[in-house]
Amino acid sequence: MSRPRKKRRYSQDPDQTKRDFANRKRLRIIYGFLITMVAFVLLGVFFIVLNSTFFITNLYYAFMFNYIGTVFLYLAGMTIMLYFIYASLLTTMKNPQKVSKNQVFAWGVAGIIFLAIAVFIFREIYSLTTNSVGDMKDYLNGVTKVDEFEVVDVYTGDGKSEVALIETEERELTLLLDVFRIEEGKTYRFTYMERTGNILNVEAK
Repeated sequence: MSRPRKKRRYSQDPDQTKRDFANRKRLRIIYGFLITMVAFVLLGVFFIVLNSTFFITNLYYAFMFNYIGTVFLYLAGMTIMLYFIYASLLTTMKNPQKVSKNQVFAWGVAGIIFLAIAVFIFREIYSLTTNSVGDMKDYLNGVTKVDEFEVVDVYTGDGKSEVALIETEERELTLLLDVFRIEEGKTYRFTYMERTGNILNVEAK
């Protein structure tokens, strides 16, 4: 009677196991960056598009939703920069032996550029948040600016945008909804937020 054969066990190379684990970890990180970026973009577009629908007719709510949407889009840009910074660090510090010296140098320079852009985006987010939140607090406390300005220029881009940039003799203001007819050369009484210059009400003089 023959003896049952013993199954041979093949042990995987420990180095290969480590490499496979590291590759799976990097893949999860990449997916994490991509999913986060897409989520930020979708949220940003959602809030900004709300301003162009008939649901939003109040200029304060338009300001609030526009701020939220803009922050989400900035965060999407920040996520992209962080992904490229991660890729740069991975190439230049973690696995420099797997690529040529020219590629390591190129990724190093690119990493510095991506870092500079990320810092710029962070400063924009910080400035926007500081000014917008400050204006929201003032509005909720009943504090707004009221001034009479002569309009120097009205810029609406391609003419189809709801947003208008109003240049006056004193400062630049922003009208987020096309609910007032403002003409160049005329003087209006503007109710607006001091930090961001977002218009809340317009009265003709």
